[in-house]
Amino acid sequence: MWFAVLPDGEAASAAARALRPHVSRVVDHASGRPWLMGCWPDGALMVAAAGEARAVVAGDHAVTAAGLGRRLARARSVADVGPLSGLPGCHHLVVSLAGQVRVQGTLGAVRRVFHARAGKAMVAASHARVLACLTGADWDQRWLAVRLSSVAMPYPLQETVPWCGVEAVPADHWLRLDADGSASAYRRWSPPDAELTLAEGAPVVRAALAGAVGARTAAGGTVSTDLSGGMDSTTLAFLAAAEPVDLVTYRWAERDTGNDDARYARLAAARLPRARHVVDPKDGVAMFAGLGPDAAGGATWARGEPPAWVRSAGRIEHIARAMAAQGSRLHLAGHGGDELFRPGGHGHLRDLAGRRPLTALRRARGYRALARASWPAVAKALTDRRTPARELRWHADHLTDPLPVDPRALRTGWTWSMRMPEWASPDAVAAARSMLRNAAEAAHPLAPGREQHQVLMQARSAGVIFGPAADLTAAVGARLTMPYLDDAVIEAALAVRPEDRNQPGRYKPLLVEAARGILPRPVLERTTKGEFSADFYQGLERHRAELLALLEDSALARYGLIDTAICRQALLRPHPTAATLMPLDATLACEIWLRAQQAGPPGPDTVRETAP
Repeated sequence: MWFAVLPDGEAASAAARALRPHVSRVVDHASGRPWLMGCWPDGALMVAAAGEARAVVAGDHAVTAAGLGRRLARARSVADVGPLSGLPGCHHLVVSLAGQVRVQGTLGAVRRVFHARAGKAMVAASHARVLACLTGADWDQRWLAVRLSSVAMPYPLQETVPWCGVEAVPADHWLRLDADGSASAYRRWSPPDAELTLAEGAPVVRAALAGAVGARTAAGGTVSTDLSGGMDSTTLAFLAAAEPVDLVTYRWAERDTGNDDARYARLAAARLPRARHVVDPKDGVAMFAGLGPDAAGGATWARGEPPAWVRSAGRIEHIARAMAAQGSRLHLAGHGGDELFRPGGHGHLRDLAGRRPLTALRRARGYRALARASWPAVAKALTDRRTPARELRWHADHLTDPLPVDPRALRTGWTWSMRMPEWASPDAVAAARSMLRNAAEAAHPLAPGREQHQVLMQARSAGVIFGPAADLTAAVGARLTMPYLDDAVIEAALAVRPEDRNQPGRYKPLLVEAARGILPRPVLERTTKGEFSADFYQGLERHRAELLALLEDSALARYGLIDTAICRQALLRPHPTAATLMPLDATLACEIWLRAQQAGPPGPDTVRETAP
């Protein structure tokens, strides 16, 4: 589904005329002018009216039209919609009131808002590609060059889009559209003070997660969840099992015999006797499936942005179809759990060093022992004074250096490491450097503390990454939905002290305490995490010929961004670890995205009318 949002004024008339041939549905302002235009199925948008005011909620929620109308009646302006905020779930909120329009998405960037000038008016939309088509926007070669350097765009570019003239509203802001065609963005949320102890915060997180799952199960019927054996998916499965739905669980049988996910998944499944449990064979759809040259050009799922999950696209589509065959309308996945409860950095040590240096030093000793880090590495982490801007400029200067692979380092950076692949052209490197250096000027922390920034940056990046996967799955089967990235869950997690969320030797302590009494004890006490390099190698071996064929007439090479000969050599030579070929993911994503743009316009007529 998709929709565009127009202001309540004559300035938007040209945009409305341009959109009209592409839309199947229209919702009007009280004035009678077009307000929302797009394609969506019955029930996808909840619409309410109170006098001249109008409100729309689109996505996962449990509010009724009557309840939404009562809330709307208490709103006084688009800047003061407190009665409409705080609804559990993951959804867009659009309000038309007193000649102004408010549009907002979600803090986790799963539901996003974009805007662009179309004629005399700024127009908003749920998908950037809608505005790219409407305005005839070209793509930015520098953006695509940066995207080659990492699995996703680095901070502060993680919410930008590849089309010139199309802008994303930051996830913690809302957009106001005025009748004269102008638009302004305003902050709607700030990180909470991280003051709760683990004991105080765990019930808050538990309630937020229960509300997130409840917003998705309120309509009843059949829903499905992942049940990998990991804590994130297992928590969602047990919460969903307590709701009035028929539950189906899904697990992909991993190839690595050393992966103990299966043991914990079987244990959890035994405690859910009323659910149906589906386990796909390990020799089913492999990684890198469906990425040959013939399939890539028609990959409608790639037309939004280059997807970070490109090598898993075939699997994602397969799961959606398999769960739909079981009757599921929604598939709850644990994406976002790692980002909130195990962000993978040590920023909290740097924060703690400024407030309680002795406590920080004692904590650092524990992490030093776990990582076998040197004392100079500890000292560097505790005294790191890099700003986001300084760090980004450093990355720009070192894009072609070998990627440091040091498990003993304590990571306190503001974003993840990025390196151009060995097959990137000199022009691509220069373009990426230019964009990163320009972006550094506007790089400011997302939160006062480094740890809070890291969690927010990674959570919002996860939403950017997996939001398009929801579109893909909705088009073919059971729609993917991610409760951990709901506003209430993010806020609840961030309200807990970073030193309590991160403890040496404890795995996701906040989630463990929040799920205590919900999950079986062995799952709560698990400290391992599944590893899937065997699946990577299986998929690469099975589909290597298709990937090589994809590179024979590379669109990226035609634009001078990569050297296909070097890339082909990398594909053909042995790799002792999967990590050495990880840069391939970004290249495949950009290649397939570029082919999808050339196969047809990136806008409304290519967005299917599917469930929200």
